[in-house]
Amino acid sequence: MLADQQIKNKKKQYQYSIFLGILFFILIAQLFYLQVYKQAIYLKASENNRIRQVILKSTRGLILDRNGEVLVDNHPSYSVYATPFEVQDADTVLRLISRILNIESEEISKIIKEKQAGYFTPVRLKRHIDFSTLSKIEEYKLDLPGISIQNDPKRYYPSGVRAPHLFGYLGELTREEYESRKKQGIKFGEIVGKKGLEMIYDTELRGVNGYRYVEVDVLGREIKRLSDKRELLDVPGQNLHLTIDAGLQKFLESRMDTIRGGAIAVDCETGGILALVSKPDYDPDIFSKPLSEDIWNSLLSDQNKPLYDRMVQSLYPPGSTFKLVLAAAALEKGIITPERTETCVGFYRLGTKTYDCWKKEGHGELDLLGAIEQSCNVYFYTLGLKTGQDIWAEYSKKFLFDKPTGIDLMAENSGLVPDREYLDKKYGKNKWSRGLIANQAIGQGDLLVTPLQMLRFTMILANDGFYHKPHVVNFREDVISNKKEWTEIETKKIPDISEKTYKILKEGMRRVVQGERGTAKGARCSGLEVAGKTGTAENPHGEPHAWFLGFAPFDKPKIALCILIENGGSGGAVAAPLGGDVIRYFFNSIN
Repeated sequence: MLADQQIKNKKKQYQYSIFLGILFFILIAQLFYLQVYKQAIYLKASENNRIRQVILKSTRGLILDRNGEVLVDNHPSYSVYATPFEVQDADTVLRLISRILNIESEEISKIIKEKQAGYFTPVRLKRHIDFSTLSKIEEYKLDLPGISIQNDPKRYYPSGVRAPHLFGYLGELTREEYESRKKQGIKFGEIVGKKGLEMIYDTELRGVNGYRYVEVDVLGREIKRLSDKRELLDVPGQNLHLTIDAGLQKFLESRMDTIRGGAIAVDCETGGILALVSKPDYDPDIFSKPLSEDIWNSLLSDQNKPLYDRMVQSLYPPGSTFKLVLAAAALEKGIITPERTETCVGFYRLGTKTYDCWKKEGHGELDLLGAIEQSCNVYFYTLGLKTGQDIWAEYSKKFLFDKPTGIDLMAENSGLVPDREYLDKKYGKNKWSRGLIANQAIGQGDLLVTPLQMLRFTMILANDGFYHKPHVVNFREDVISNKKEWTEIETKKIPDISEKTYKILKEGMRRVVQGERGTAKGARCSGLEVAGKTGTAENPHGEPHAWFLGFAPFDKPKIALCILIENGGSGGAVAAPLGGDVIRYFFNSIN
């Protein structure tokens, strides 16, 4: 009996020993897990409970005009952030901040999950809160550990210049954008440029954030600044000084407020854009705060396409403005002399089809200068057929209508010059008609250009073949060192066009404005000789588009411009007078 009892006792001791051993093993394993395997995380958590990194956000650079007037400035604006590690399991915090921000707590948890870049990297919950919300957060600060307020950039436009297509806007970096831009050192969720200059020069405008460290108590209140830890001062963004003239820009915006189309003016001596207007547009201020889905959808669905930059992106038939390209080709190839005449009776018959001139009674007998002055279609129908498709396409490309200008703006289109290869592909080999060539001769058919390309062409003519790459930014300025980085002026010349040809074309353009029978008399300016060319481009969707190209002064061009009014009708009656107003305003402002 005693022996059996001893055996039972030893068995129980053995079982207890195993049980204690397992408990001890679990304890050791848990200590290893916490002290070794998870050491870095918990050490960091411990440090972050006591020490907090405060981001010193850089100030976004300003955008100014050529005279130093501020076009785009910053307003202080506050956003609410949450530190995931501190709030992810704090239901009371989430419920309270949910009530203050008027956002469902489930939505807040979703925002944190989607935007989280680390346990201790704050996630933006809401941008640009009002003063009432800010006050409530400060009032309940002790009950909101892990919730912080930070300053985010908010743009405003003190000069009254709208130019939304030029400036662009700011927005929060999306997950897709982050993947393509993370190599630039941008963190997920940052506020970045989305369109226009704000996006193209985002790196320069944004600057570099800094940071410092502070010690906080268990409620997240700052106790003291830690001077023994390394700090990094923020570097403010560079200022962009544009070539834009704010006065001219506002003048054009007001004159074209009810017009669909646009206008561009350029400094002939530098290629700097003086004004760029695309209408209809939108108020850039709507993007300075979080954009509602309703407003965004209304912009997207608007039939007038206010988000679209017509001057840079849209393609149009150039109409009679393109007659100058055909004239240059025919002169250079010796197909005509300036004195050669044609008789216009109001129409041109090609086979069984009749092609009308805009003047039904006809222009009578005209030489080249007279045909340019009066924009005679019949003269150029005849000239186009004599010159032929290949030479016309060659000189259209020589004047760069198949290439973008390279301006420092987004999504520039490159135009369409329908050469033989294009026409064969579209209509079948040699199945396109001579009537198509006649149409192209007056800037119709498959030919498409951007207003920006037409502006470059006008500058080329004004400068006798020389042109400068159009640009909007004059220089970038470092606000700390005041160092200026100027945009290099890129100057080139169109090859193989004689001075004699330019002289003839320019004289024709002078007569368009100054001549007795010129189609652009509305562009005349007292005491100033202006040269120009009108165009009335047919389109299948309504009234013709009205064009005007011009430069002044004639003897030493300072400004060149392109006016386009969609469905405006006659270029001479509608676009040319506006061109004259622009030229008058410009020279009155600099005198």
